[in-house]
Amino acid sequence: MKRLVLAFSVLLWIVGAYQLDHCLGQADLRIDQLPGYEAYQAAQRNRARNLRSATIQWSSDGQFANLKSGDLEISLDLNTFQFGEKRVGEMLQLSLPRRSLPQRAAVPRAEQRPVEPSPDGQWNAVYRDNNIVLEPIPADRTAPIVVTRDGTDRLRYGTGCWVYGEELDQKEAMWWSPDSRKLVFYEVDEQGLKDYHLTVDNFSLYTTLHTTRYPKAGEPNPQVNLMVYDLDTQKTRRLTIDGEPRQYLFNIQFAPSGRELLVSRTNRRQDTLDILAIDVDTNQVRTVVREQQPTWQNNRPIMQFLEDGERFVWETEANGWKNFELRHLDGRLIQKLTHWDRFPCERIVKIDEAEGWFYYTAYSDAFPYNEQLHRVRLDGSSEQRITTSPLHHTNFNFDPLGRFVWATRQQIDTPPEQVLYAMDGRELAKLSSEDNAKADVNVEIFSFTAADGQTPIYGVLHMPEDFDPSRKYPLLIDVYGGPNSRGLSSQFAPNHALTAFGFLVAKVGNRGTLGRGKAFESATYQRLGILDLDDQADAVKFLAARPYVDGTRVGIFGHSYGGYMSALALLRYPEVFHVAVAGAPVTDWKHYDTIYTERYMRTPQENPEGYRGGSCVELAKNLRGKLFLIHGLIDDNVHPSNTWELVKKLHDENKRFDLMIYPEFKHGISSTYPALRVEYLYRHLIASPQTPSSRDTTEH
Repeated sequence: MKRLVLAFSVLLWIVGAYQLDHCLGQADLRIDQLPGYEAYQAAQRNRARNLRSATIQWSSDGQFANLKSGDLEISLDLNTFQFGEKRVGEMLQLSLPRRSLPQRAAVPRAEQRPVEPSPDGQWNAVYRDNNIVLEPIPADRTAPIVVTRDGTDRLRYGTGCWVYGEELDQKEAMWWSPDSRKLVFYEVDEQGLKDYHLTVDNFSLYTTLHTTRYPKAGEPNPQVNLMVYDLDTQKTRRLTIDGEPRQYLFNIQFAPSGRELLVSRTNRRQDTLDILAIDVDTNQVRTVVREQQPTWQNNRPIMQFLEDGERFVWETEANGWKNFELRHLDGRLIQKLTHWDRFPCERIVKIDEAEGWFYYTAYSDAFPYNEQLHRVRLDGSSEQRITTSPLHHTNFNFDPLGRFVWATRQQIDTPPEQVLYAMDGRELAKLSSEDNAKADVNVEIFSFTAADGQTPIYGVLHMPEDFDPSRKYPLLIDVYGGPNSRGLSSQFAPNHALTAFGFLVAKVGNRGTLGRGKAFESATYQRLGILDLDDQADAVKFLAARPYVDGTRVGIFGHSYGGYMSALALLRYPEVFHVAVAGAPVTDWKHYDTIYTERYMRTPQENPEGYRGGSCVELAKNLRGKLFLIHGLIDDNVHPSNTWELVKKLHDENKRFDLMIYPEFKHGISSTYPALRVEYLYRHLIASPQTPSSRDTTEH
């Protein structure tokens, strides 16, 4: 009996030693040792393997155009539309766009520019120590002028605040009048707001604190006002703007005439946007245009002035689809330029006032992610679609005589090429890249119907170069998926680098993303993490019905909103998703800022069920798969407290997970992050895939 026990003990030791060695071997997996690593590196180097947009010069006599793309230099005869050797002749020199601005230094994320030079070059308005001083140019010309003196850490002049910089893209906080005689600037009152502390220097002997006011959803906002300093009177006064006391005032600029200040104003719920014109001398305020939505209103619609500085093209979604109007600063609607109610317009390409044409793009193709070039008269007549092939069109270059336009056309599964179109839509010439024509295309566009039974959802599936439909492959979902983001890009994407390791990789254009009309974009309103994630899960179920997709080995990864979707996927759909790498996730929307969160979710007080339903923390008990949380310890955007609260709840629920913290990084993380993500997905989906029973880690 003792011999039997001894033999059994030895067997257990051998098995245990093997398992320990096996586990250690898996833990030591490094990306550069994985099969397919060289192909992965090559794919990363070549993922921008698109035909470069050609540099085009038109001859002054309109007879030919010279094109240069990479090493290729060629000429096109504009009478016969035949290509030949590059020709020599007088070339038309196109002028720079009107009112082009000089290059300026980049502004750090969520901050405002601290120095604004006056248009006449006589002064620099400088934000310093919570106040504004005007410094002469050159410095010894005269004495500096102190504009404000009572600024404090909580009452600041000439700067903004974190939430204005991050969510309203407000990079300026001081604005000179065109005549350089007046300076408009922000007064930001954060008194009464709570401090948020981040420890920094976390790898030093002693840490320090970075403190800011970061208003969380449902909490008090800063009060922002506009002040005006007059150089002639040397007096400062506050502009009186009615509305909510803590409304948002942003996107500020002087009108082209310089007589009025244009200010975008939206309420806290962000369902109403007013463009205000303010006379800075008399403080008369009038509304130029108002936009309203039952959900949320885009805060920065396109507003492009014509040459007279009074008329402007305006973007509106009043009918649920993005269209363009011609309006006047006096408040009049002059003309609706587009009237589409089946697809949205996208951007302004060119306004040709001399000939009376307005050129724009719209998602008017059968595949709704393909942009097409259109034009319409400035009086709203003679609508034409110029690019007629069912592909994605960009990089437009117009013949100065108004006869032709070059465009780059492509699609996710179609290599790019340069095409010359006539204005009536005829295709006249085509220039393809030999390298792209030979590119291996291992990608498929797929579609299915959403759970509502009517909305088509599109996705892209990338396959390994040696794809064999008789095999079964693990599936990865590459996700972002948040509101005001692009669900899919139609640019040529012949492969995804991660397919080199043997994965199928899919990207899905879920509801809530841009480019499909207001109803599609607003479907997730007050329900972030519900319908958008439902579409991702339904995509997996759709693909898993194929014989080569292994529905028992499904991973998902993303960062920021994509990190949120990845973590939530394991918790809402543990039977669909098995492994997740979640970078910098928002684990509960109560942790995120007012402007972004309330735009799409309203406040926690108004929408408690929506906040609970989309909370990773509330669903932590559902964890069964392999979860890898990654966060920067000094992330001032998605605070580490998002991850800490989820970690605590997972501990409370006796769940097992993996965690990597980067002490020196903010929201963007580099270092070993990309490699660790690949290694984790490979380890748990290819090297040692988990069976459904072993994925429940409650008792581990």
